[in-house]
Amino acid sequence: MQRILPSVAPNAKERSDLYAVCLANIDDAETWLPDWFTLSYDPCSHPKFEDVKRDNVAEWLSWAFFALPLEQVLQDDISTEELNYMIDKFEQEFHIQFDTGYNEDIVAYRINLDPVHAYHRPLAFYTLIMFLTALFGFVCQFVWGMKKFGPETRPTIWNLMDSQSYESTSVHSDGNSPEKVSYWFRDGDRSKKPIVFIHGIGAGLMCYISFVYKLLTLDAPIFCIELPFVSMHCVEDVPTMQETIRDLQNMLHRHDFKDAVFVAHSLGTAVTSWVVKYMPQSVSGVIFLDPICFMLHYKDVCSNFVYRSPKTAAQGLVKYFASTELYISYYISRHFHWFQTALYVAPTVTHHNHTYTSSVKMPQNTKVFLSEKDNIIDSARVDIYLSHHGVDATVMKGLDHASFLFHPSWQNEMLASISQFVCQKA
Repeated sequence: MQRILPSVAPNAKERSDLYAVCLANIDDAETWLPDWFTLSYDPCSHPKFEDVKRDNVAEWLSWAFFALPLEQVLQDDISTEELNYMIDKFEQEFHIQFDTGYNEDIVAYRINLDPVHAYHRPLAFYTLIMFLTALFGFVCQFVWGMKKFGPETRPTIWNLMDSQSYESTSVHSDGNSPEKVSYWFRDGDRSKKPIVFIHGIGAGLMCYISFVYKLLTLDAPIFCIELPFVSMHCVEDVPTMQETIRDLQNMLHRHDFKDAVFVAHSLGTAVTSWVVKYMPQSVSGVIFLDPICFMLHYKDVCSNFVYRSPKTAAQGLVKYFASTELYISYYISRHFHWFQTALYVAPTVTHHNHTYTSSVKMPQNTKVFLSEKDNIIDSARVDIYLSHHGVDATVMKGLDHASFLFHPSWQNEMLASISQFVCQKA
């Protein structure tokens, strides 16, 4: 099982600004808030707005902005005062008044506090994934001429078979902290910006074999980042946001690059949101594919990936092959923190007097591709938000989440944008 990491929560200043930008980006409070709750006797249904009491709101806010159960927040007077202020602010902002008390018939989504939802997979399942991953590695190394860097992530099964615990031997040039992020690299035309590709949840990079091949045809230096903890691999080590940022910076420096074009899909856009926020000097361009990092204060990603009962074949595939796989589910439930990943865009034209420190100025070279029928995010809502903030977004008609992998024409359009970005001079 993945190792437990120290708890993560925004500080008071971060919390205040994040809460303000969330409130500023809620279209209809009376539909937004109930969507974060279900009925205890009917988990597939949401309560009416008037059924959400003040203490229910406090319980949800305690998770969302303090990363704690309500009981622990109430043990601290300053936190309690801050929590009450947040509820009062919500009431003032939307001209509503919550009824006092707690409605025991409704349950809040609190993904990091709720039990982990996972189904059993046979050993043969993980053995097959290991074999296919090794086969993909063979293609990367001997067919495409790529080289592997970073720690060698070994499955838990091998660690259990060793008499001594396994420790990564890869360390940074400073000789102190071990590397946590592994990647494949192939050099190319150094007059072009390098590409950093970050995959999404599933079975890892091998799911993107045709797309990676097309990226290689651009003849730009390319990095393909591995996220084994969301790739159905039995790995124990999960890097923190800070460790991931550190390793990506060192990766570029190791190969003598100062910046790169980041291309990311699905959960990979979460990692890319960290890059855009905390190492913007290393980003010459960014391509978001089916991004999950926008409008995260809405319930869509949380509800659709973790709590939803599937009603379609696509939803069933997400449920079985992604959200309920043990290691993926554990990562999402214990290591994914929405407030770290949420990416709020600073508008190119200010529509109001207030600016938020949590809003980020996007790189000039930014392109977003959204799937019209995405079953994880509300692509229409995200498209409206991005358009309002001056971000170039394209909606791929008729496509579901990750469906572009089966549509070469859309891959070619993505490649055209990537090629434009990598060929631009600094």
